[in-house]
Amino acid sequence: MWIPDRTKLVKVLLHADGIDVETPWAEDLGPVHDSSGARRVRLGNVPFLHAKPTYEDVIVVEPNPERGFLTWDSRGVPWEEILTRIDEDSERWVMIVDYEVVGDASSQTAFSALDIAGEKANIAVEGDYGPKPETPGRAYLAVPKELGVSNVMLLLEQSKLPLTLRLVHPVDE
Repeated sequence: MWIPDRTKLVKVLLHADGIDVETPWAEDLGPVHDSSGARRVRLGNVPFLHAKPTYEDVIVVEPNPERGFLTWDSRGVPWEEILTRIDEDSERWVMIVDYEVVGDASSQTAFSALDIAGEKANIAVEGDYGPKPETPGRAYLAVPKELGVSNVMLLLEQSKLPLTLRLVHPVDE
């Protein structure tokens, strides 16, 4: 699995016409060859509010002095055309799971086990929030296109994780 060069990490701002704002980390790949100040970056996180771009996608971000970040805007592009706003597609799709800890494991130990199992299968795992007594935790997975939902669930089940998983998205394979 790709590991970003930590010396080149920058926070970028993703949004869709001013809504669904989030700020993942990205590796700065250098300037776009024009005078706009735009830069190419490879995302190092699995965003929670955008199914695309996701982990390892390369996007072009533009300076935005008002927001103080290099910024990417989906510009209202319909989902079916979102790849037109991505410079290089990592060919990953996003899966969302809820999880509950079982046994004596701590929530950190359980999430770490999920993260390690994901890494072994080339799946990037991002925790949204941890479980609470009456609420499961939630994780976002950036899955390689060759793996389907049932493959991912089977791989994780076979990893004997100290947690139970419930598929949130996608609901149909």
